[in-house]
Amino acid sequence: EMAVFEESDRPIDLVATGPTCFVLGSAIKHPHNLVTGYYSVHTSQAALIQGEQEIERIGALLRAEGRL
Repeated sequence: EMAVFEESDRPIDLVATGPTCFVLGSAIKHPHNLVTGYYSVHTSQAALIQGEQEIERIGALLRAEGRL
């Protein structure tokens, strides 16, 4: 599962009731608006389109080589 927390200066308390593994990541707020795609984040719509096109190109190459 994934949870996204709203911006806050309060601590996050986690409590496990059994054997548990978790990963917690955090970062400072990005100073610019971000554009999110299905599986990526970019700084502009143009960068998002370019990134998704490159992923498609690599996928096609890997499929042609029988590696995907």
